[in-house]
Amino acid sequence: MSSYPLQLPEELMQEVRRLAEVNQVPLEQWLITVISRHVAAERSLSHLWQAAQAADYDRFDQILARVPDVNPMPGDEL
Repeated sequence: MSSYPLQLPEELMQEVRRLAEVNQVPLEQWLITVISRHVAAERSLSHLWQAAQAADYDRFDQILARVPDVNPMPGDEL
């Protein structure tokens, strides 16, 4: 495992400690979990952007054109 000296503003550190305590986990575990979640979210966002860049919008329009123009079913209204 790697280590990295991290300096945080005191107010942020107090909140991080509080959240780790509320979640009943050691501070280090809480930080690892939060950082891991953020990295996963960034990866997902990157993947979605790549997929959007590769999208065939003409094909998308063709598919949407097949949807009938009818009123929504009861309960599905916006």
